[in-house]
Amino acid sequence: MSYLSEHRRMRPALNLARQLDIATNPAPEAIFEAGTAGFQIWCTPDDHPKGWDGVRMTQGAFSKPCEYVASIGWGWEGERITHLLVATEAGTLGQKQRLHNRAGDIAWAMRKVRWLFKQASVDCPEIRIDK
Repeated sequence: MSYLSEHRRMRPALNLARQLDIATNPAPEAIFEAGTAGFQIWCTPDDHPKGWDGVRMTQGAFSKPCEYVASIGWGWEGERITHLLVATEAGTLGQKQRLHNRAGDIAWAMRKVRWLFKQASVDCPEIRIDK
């Protein structure tokens, strides 16, 4: 294995995330934003973690109203991607709650990650919480 071969192994998932880009694709399942070493997940008024009901989401430069929820990155051991790292942030919920890595946000993001990998026909690596 090498860094290049590992990135190639993840390419189908990233390519699908690019097709389901929240900035350009208005489809309900388009809630991703791909990077080179992972992707972000956004929520919408119709698809969001528990506890986000009533959150006012803005459209801005995106294809639909949304708010940032999670970042997914590659976890490496040597030259091999062995896991994914998920970190969530619920910044729009206000300062009265724990905002980082809330259990409901993590669970929702993990379901979205597994769905994306399944749709891309790529084995989903273990998902770990990034502290």
